[in-house]
Amino acid sequence: MIPFEAPQDEGHQVYLPWIKWNSCQEHLEKELEEKFSQFGLLHRVVAHRSRYCHATQEESENIWFAYVIFYSTWDFNQALQQDGKMIIGDSKVRIKEKRSNRPYKKIMLPLYKAQELLTYYFGFNCWTSKVVYLEREREINKSDTLRYICMVRVRMPREELCSEGVGIGEALFDVASPISKGCSFTCAQRFAFYSAMQAAFSKFNIIRLRNGKITAEVDTTQCDPLVHDPAWDRPLLKVVVLFYLQMGFTLFSMSMMSSSEIFCAQMGYETL
Repeated sequence: MIPFEAPQDEGHQVYLPWIKWNSCQEHLEKELEEKFSQFGLLHRVVAHRSRYCHATQEESENIWFAYVIFYSTWDFNQALQQDGKMIIGDSKVRIKEKRSNRPYKKIMLPLYKAQELLTYYFGFNCWTSKVVYLEREREINKSDTLRYICMVRVRMPREELCSEGVGIGEALFDVASPISKGCSFTCAQRFAFYSAMQAAFSKFNIIRLRNGKITAEVDTTQCDPLVHDPAWDRPLLKVVVLFYLQMGFTLFSMSMMSSSEIFCAQMGYETL
């Protein structure tokens, strides 16, 4: 199973302790990505210059070490089998398993990484998204902060799966500057949408079977920062005109109004 989160060290990360490379870091990382991507999709490739204690200063400048991180443990095991066989630069390299005693901490994938992962296993146009709710939250104590709440729905039509995510976006603005407030509106909406999409994708899990089949499921145990009320999307009734006659009758014309506003009308409260 491949969850939509940053891979852990053990079972996902290989370590190359000694690489002789005469070019720059960027070219080495590109070379490693081309070599290891034959086993599966890579999450990250990192290379650093090593200070090899048994080499001269000139030789140590050309010695590097690197980490290659896979999403799938199967791809990781295939890469380990190339220990001492893979050639990078002009020499064969050792490939070892990276071990760590750090406690497990779930980190959601960035949105572009999550989309890349889903597209890699299910192809292009495998998902669609829809904004269900995007509104400003006005009950906030900070006068110089805008907050938006967004809910999105991501579907995988072929797998008949649907995942929903809720996100909150905040942006500061200068109270004395109308331009600053206008830019903050856009930023808060974008942050809320990005967070909601990230939360929706994080609920998917990819399942690879031994027979080569690939499927997916939605983790329904994950919690969102708030609960979305469907009544927000389709209000029932809205009071447009409300006035009283001297005879004690109440006349009002109605269109669409929410349940809370119906309660106000029944109790005789004025609805704005």
